[in-house]
Amino acid sequence: MELTDEMSRAFQIIEETTDSLFITGKAGTGKTTFLKYIVENTHKNIIVAASTGIAAINAGGVTLHSLFGIPFDLQGPNSPIKGKLYQDKFELFGKLDTLIIDEASMVRPDVLDYVDRKLRLYRMNELPFGGIQIVLFGDLFQLPPVIKKNEEIILRQWYRGNYFFYSHALREVGFQIVELTKVFRQKDERFVNMLNRIREYQLLPMDIDDLSELRDNRESKDFNTQAIHICSLRRDADKINSQMIGETTHSFTAEFKDAFNPKNAPCDLDLKLRVGARVMTLVNDNRQGFYNGSMGTVTDISATKIGVMLDAGHQVIIEPFTWVDREYKVNGNEIETIEKGSCRQFPLTLGWAITIHKSQGLTFDNVVIHCPYAFAPGMLYVALSRCTSMKGIVTDFFINKRAIIKDKELIAFNHICRNNGNKFNLDVYRAICKSLSYEGN
Repeated sequence: MELTDEMSRAFQIIEETTDSLFITGKAGTGKTTFLKYIVENTHKNIIVAASTGIAAINAGGVTLHSLFGIPFDLQGPNSPIKGKLYQDKFELFGKLDTLIIDEASMVRPDVLDYVDRKLRLYRMNELPFGGIQIVLFGDLFQLPPVIKKNEEIILRQWYRGNYFFYSHALREVGFQIVELTKVFRQKDERFVNMLNRIREYQLLPMDIDDLSELRDNRESKDFNTQAIHICSLRRDADKINSQMIGETTHSFTAEFKDAFNPKNAPCDLDLKLRVGARVMTLVNDNRQGFYNGSMGTVTDISATKIGVMLDAGHQVIIEPFTWVDREYKVNGNEIETIEKGSCRQFPLTLGWAITIHKSQGLTFDNVVIHCPYAFAPGMLYVALSRCTSMKGIVTDFFINKRAIIKDKELIAFNHICRNNGNKFNLDVYRAICKSLSYEGN
């Protein structure tokens, strides 16, 4: 890939310093592609981890919880480490230079502080995170951490908020921020600027006028077009797909090998299809010209191959794909990945509807958005930014300022960090807390 100036600067920081780093950017700025570039080109010993199993599989890494043995319940910042310490982890983390955490916007602060305590133990080093470099990837203005109401009450006893930058270890070590600004997904400058204003809660009257024209009650109820319906609730997406698939003629069950957890499968465990079904591809295939998120219609089905006519205008043959679950081990002076299990399935899923959460990171030419009840900051932004152009968007509701849920914590974080030269440290943390009327302890 050709690096932008911001990507080159971020890569230089990773390669030439031990400074921790937050790599962020609007939707469609190439964060995932850049992450893979770093892994393939760095001279450092790197481990990639993510907050969820599916994100870890797609990033070619592991989950934070499996890597560090993190309990799934909330962990206080001073809670003792539970369970055994393993000799192979002493060797693994002793060789580690850089830990990359993908989808960091969805990582709770207590999880990061648990990682910090584990690394200090395994590396026998009392510096934050045992002295290694932390590189966070994500966009705080997209989807936030998923936290239940009762969990949030407990978490707020330890932290000032739910986002990763409230981590005690992170505010101690600090980090630089590199924001990727070149948008690859959309080419229309007016649409790009509007998305940016929605992302940062700065919608203008002219934006409201433009967005109100997207509502089409009749077209939003038509599921026989090439548009994918993006829903805020899973039950709505499931209902649309179930209604449209009707009676199926073929069913394919995912095959698991060794230690692959079915909960982490980035595919349907039981894929039901028929000729004429709308589908979405789940992987990239440069040879046949489709990618994760390509839309099409099933034309032929056999036990080993599925024919799909892509909306792009050409026919492809889909064969079963194998996803690999990995783990890291030391080989000499280097850290390498080994396969610990696999999942084999046709890389397709029904493509009439999808949830906003599952659409994050994907690109579509035509979407219908069903989001009259946004229940988290960033939901509307994620849904709108999936589409390559404003001409391809239809909604079933009028978009106004009430549909954009502001997050005062993110506004403060963004503003104060920019005024501090895109750096986060203890002083910045205290300034954020002060602006939010916290004491900042």
